[in-house]
Amino acid sequence: MLRDALRLHDNLGCPEETHFFRWGDPFGTDALNRTLSNNQVLKKHRELDGVTEDEFRELLAKSNSRADLYHRYMRLYLAKNKPSATRWFDKTPQNVYGAMLIATTMPRVKFVHIVRDPRNVAASLRIGKVVKVESIVGSANYWHESVQIIKGLKRAFPERVHELRYEDFVANPLVHIESILSFLGEPFNAATFADLNIRNSDHAEESLLTPEELQRLESICQLGMKRYKYKIEGPTSSSQSTTSQLSE
Repeated sequence: MLRDALRLHDNLGCPEETHFFRWGDPFGTDALNRTLSNNQVLKKHRELDGVTEDEFRELLAKSNSRADLYHRYMRLYLAKNKPSATRWFDKTPQNVYGAMLIATTMPRVKFVHIVRDPRNVAASLRIGKVVKVESIVGSANYWHESVQIIKGLKRAFPERVHELRYEDFVANPLVHIESILSFLGEPFNAATFADLNIRNSDHAEESLLTPEELQRLESICQLGMKRYKYKIEGPTSSSQSTTSQLSE
């Protein structure tokens, strides 16, 4: 939703998800090359971007790093899809695992972090329209690990990270779009977003998670939930709270 909103800006172009920084194999290794070249989801994304497999293989062969591949891919994508754009961005949630590498190898990059109530995240993952995760521990850590990484990123590069809550964005999208564009140094024109369709997705009434699962999720995510002011409904043990305070 946020990607689609920012795509409306004349200066900003964005492909489908790239996942270039998702996997831990070093760049240039056979393992990473196979993953990037053969993953069926990424091949579908390249098809949507208008990038042929021959073109991607050539980009990959010429690149010396993930950052190099990023720049080559984005130049090609913009040339094919939005040549008027002056900047590109990428929405790949799993790239958070490479956030520090992105920040240090691409020093001009800025990060926009949109965070959502982890209970809705877990419910959405259980529905599985895009990614399906049944385990409550797995879905809770999808959220917890990401917000902990972002916490470290903000400590290292506070001026390069802009955060907002999903719930606040859907309540007042134009205010937050203007704030993001100000952070990026891009002009804001409300008329650009006049046809923006914003719909709040809330699974609270669907009973997708049991009370026991909700309690376990909150025990895993409590540090981040407190940080982002999400109310914790269930009890947490004193031992868990002590451990969390030490970790914090």
